[in-house]
Amino acid sequence: MKPKKEKILGLEKDNRMRALIVVDIQNGLTNRKDMYDISVVIDTVNYAIGKFRERGYLSVFVQHNNKQLTSGTDKWNIDGRIDKAPHDSVIQKFHGNAFVRTDLKEILRKNDIEEIIVCGLVSNGCVKSTCTGGLSLGFKTALLKNGHTNRDKNASEKICSVEFELEKKGVMLIEKENL
Repeated sequence: MKPKKEKILGLEKDNRMRALIVVDIQNGLTNRKDMYDISVVIDTVNYAIGKFRERGYLSVFVQHNNKQLTSGTDKWNIDGRIDKAPHDSVIQKFHGNAFVRTDLKEILRKNDIEEIIVCGLVSNGCVKSTCTGGLSLGFKTALLKNGHTNRDKNASEKICSVEFELEKKGVMLIEKENL
């Protein structure tokens, strides 16, 4: 018997079909003084992680690897304020889109995931690329409001612009209260 499904903002609530993708919330980015409203983002992401964990939904943490975020360094580590559990999936990426040359798609397919909610850093970079990557692979894709940010001097406007652009492409915006 299939689990009962509940629709909120077009996303089906079914623990076998949803995943939270937490992109690049790493010390080397979160510790930057110019990262806009990072404490709000961390609180929102932790709220989402808690809701997903409470309902048995999958959470996948993504770590970027480059010269600034070198594997094994403190800057590369996931920020300690993020509620990552030892059993959570972690993938390593070298491109903006978390689906490029990673096993993210396979992890999601293996778990029968059809819908993803993306959050993390940075709005106009890896978060945007991962959202469009998910869409191009056929996943229903949502972006967590107040769950992403950037370090642009006009950060708030950049966030609105990215959200608007992604909505036009078919990405849904979801408030944490609607998870």
